[in-house]
Amino acid sequence: MQLYPALRSGFQLTFMAGMTFLLSQCGNSSAEKSRMEEAPADEEIRYEAIRVTTSRPTSELNLPGELESYYETDIYPRVSSYVKALHVDIGDQVRKGQVLAELEAPELTANLTEAYSKVKAAEAVFGTSKATFLRVLRTSRTLGAISPVDLESSRTKAISDSLAVVAANAHYSSVNQLVSYLKITAPFTGVITDRRLSPGAFVGPGGQNGIPILKIKQLDRLRLRIAVPEAYLGDIRTGNPVQFTVRSFPNQTFTGRINRISNSVRPETRSEMVEIDFQNKGGKLKPGMFASVRLPVASSGEGSVYVPKSAVISTMERTFIQKLVDGKAIRTTVQKGDDAAGQTQVFGDVKPGDIILKTASEDIDDQAPIKTQLVTQ
Repeated sequence: MQLYPALRSGFQLTFMAGMTFLLSQCGNSSAEKSRMEEAPADEEIRYEAIRVTTSRPTSELNLPGELESYYETDIYPRVSSYVKALHVDIGDQVRKGQVLAELEAPELTANLTEAYSKVKAAEAVFGTSKATFLRVLRTSRTLGAISPVDLESSRTKAISDSLAVVAANAHYSSVNQLVSYLKITAPFTGVITDRRLSPGAFVGPGGQNGIPILKIKQLDRLRLRIAVPEAYLGDIRTGNPVQFTVRSFPNQTFTGRINRISNSVRPETRSEMVEIDFQNKGGKLKPGMFASVRLPVASSGEGSVYVPKSAVISTMERTFIQKLVDGKAIRTTVQKGDDAAGQTQVFGDVKPGDIILKTASEDIDDQAPIKTQLVTQ
């Protein structure tokens, strides 16, 4: 009977301890749940931002370019005719003056024969009038044998017939020149790169005059065209050596020299076209190949700033970066310069020390308030 109160007291203590533990666990769970629910509300997206750097020196520019033939042309017929024969095809090496194709035009051959006959007829008439004039001239030496009027008439007839011979010869030469066009020759040494027509095709006015018969390109001499940014035009000189590589021969470097400068800046790209001649011995390089050009230049001018390429967005309307002002992302219009090592030269309302987004996004509205964290480039 005396143990019963003690047992009851022990059960009460155990029960109270258990309840306390359960309450504490519930409280901890509620607090943890509350923290988990509040965490996303307190956590906000932070965009990486960088500080704009000053001008950076460069020793060379890496510019894209394309190799072109020094000479290339489409070969069209000069007279209305039919293609009689083609002596070359795609890939054939040809020499200057080599016959590439023969045309036929029966009417031109007939015209040439007619013109030749007119020359001979005019020469015969002139021969007769000339002989008559000489006889009259000899007879006129006898006083009173020939009147002055007959002598002058004979001289005029001989002169007129001589001019008819000249006219007939000129007409014959012009027809003969047209007939010579029936043989198409190579205007320079090169390679046939295209053939559009076949024997039997009618060419010339009224026919397939809009389609060239052949296309020829010069391969032993190429020209490389590159667009140099305006900021580096002061470093470009005729005769400067230039090195470039092509994808077909990645481990080989080719060298040329600047031969021509356009002396005109294109407003849409703010660049000037420069041409480099290359003696393509052996025809290793081909027209149309993409080239990566290394152009030696001095350091960039003062005041130029560089930003990561990811910080610049180009749309149909404009090119801009997103500059941070009073916690807001301001779209600032810029113009791009050269690209080098993942950096882009920009010009506009941006100066060294300004804070911009490292990776610009069109999803961020202009003047939208955002949170950022400053990182290094």
